[in-house]
Amino acid sequence: MQRSILQFVNQLDELLLEIPRIVRDFDQKSPQALQNLIDWIGRSEALLSSHRVSAAATIAGFKSRLIASAYTDDRRGTLRRRQLAIATGMIDELQRSVQDALRPYAEKIRQSRDLGRQLLQIVAQSGAVKYDAGLGFEALITQIWALCSSHDQLKPFAIQLKIVLPTDDIRLLLAEEIDLIDFAKG
Repeated sequence: MQRSILQFVNQLDELLLEIPRIVRDFDQKSPQALQNLIDWIGRSEALLSSHRVSAAATIAGFKSRLIASAYTDDRRGTLRRRQLAIATGMIDELQRSVQDALRPYAEKIRQSRDLGRQLLQIVAQSGAVKYDAGLGFEALITQIWALCSSHDQLKPFAIQLKIVLPTDDIRLLLAEEIDLIDFAKG
């Protein structure tokens, strides 16, 4: 089973949105700032690894910079300052690495959304599927996707979506993009 690309992109976006808080922690000299960054690095590395994205190795390399400073023979206070200096110096690179890993997946989602909107517009204009509140929203999405997957003229679009996204993501994407007014009975 294919992993959800939509969920992956959303999780990476959430990680990136934590960066301002982490920077603020360093700026305010919060005692937890370094640990928060280390935790963020661990979550980023785990997420990228779980989706088999090689940028996980880059993130691990950043973590190794912080760890390496602990293996010098300096006193505790000097070690902490050195780790803080290294950490603040690498935040931008870390953020950029995660953003670079996110970029191709976000582009796939953007293209899929465009294609999904086109499909929804074609189906709505055809009048082949109408929303019935008694059947529910999920049934509408199922009907639309079934039509797109089986109709000779819509099938090429559906195949393009299937190449990029798992079926559950396609259905979720259609649900996010649909305007019920376009499918209202009447």
